[in-house]
Amino acid sequence: MSFPEKFQEALKEWAPALVVPISLYVAYKLLNRIIPGAHNLPKLDVKNKVVVITGASSGLGKSLAFELYKRGAKVILLARSTDKLKEICNELKETFPLNQNEPTYYYFDITDPEQAPWDEIPKVDILINNAGMANRGSCADTTMAIHRQAMETNFFGHVHVTQSLLSKLSPDGCVVVTSSVQGKVAIPYRGSYGASKHALQGYFDCLRAEHKNLHILVVSAGYINTGFGSRAIDPSGKVVGVEDENQKKVRIDLFTKFMLKI
Repeated sequence: MSFPEKFQEALKEWAPALVVPISLYVAYKLLNRIIPGAHNLPKLDVKNKVVVITGASSGLGKSLAFELYKRGAKVILLARSTDKLKEICNELKETFPLNQNEPTYYYFDITDPEQAPWDEIPKVDILINNAGMANRGSCADTTMAIHRQAMETNFFGHVHVTQSLLSKLSPDGCVVVTSSVQGKVAIPYRGSYGASKHALQGYFDCLRAEHKNLHILVVSAGYINTGFGSRAIDPSGKVVGVEDENQKKVRIDLFTKFMLKI
């Protein structure tokens, strides 16, 4: 029996078994087309796009700035450490001379977003809400001041930034939010942090439902080697200064590439 004949015989044998999975796949594709949402939007090309990043002076924000500028984006970096931002902008130009877009930076405090330079930013294609804080301590021991600080930094600040720039977002623009697995599953001794990330998840899920033309992505990150854990504060407000061991295991550059691939 020749190969074509063998193939036809095998096809006859397996065809009934393939009907159900193929039908399910076709139904899934059709439903995806019918149901509105970001999954129907084209893949975002960052070349020459205006990208605003909060918390850009270190950690994931800095890593995103390098990766996006490498891909041709025009980055606008926001953070409190303007000296670090200036160094980053100079390094971006030296490292990626083919990108002719001038990287810019502004002083920005996530807990005082009304003082941000919104008037200096006429247009935004991609907004990355990345600034944040972490805490360590039991729910009972953590002071109300720390609970409020976490909400101001991790929730209200990002809401204010997004509302301030929403009207400047391009029609098919993108909002990326750096959240955490703890925005979905709470763990002990992270009460303020977990609560703020749950609030963040709820707000941007709602925003996505209201603005179906926009790409709105909430990244529920796990451990990343950024030094973020060592900057966490204890119940009294003191910086713990000790990094989580698990956090050291995940390379930030690999996570950044994975994050931008989603």
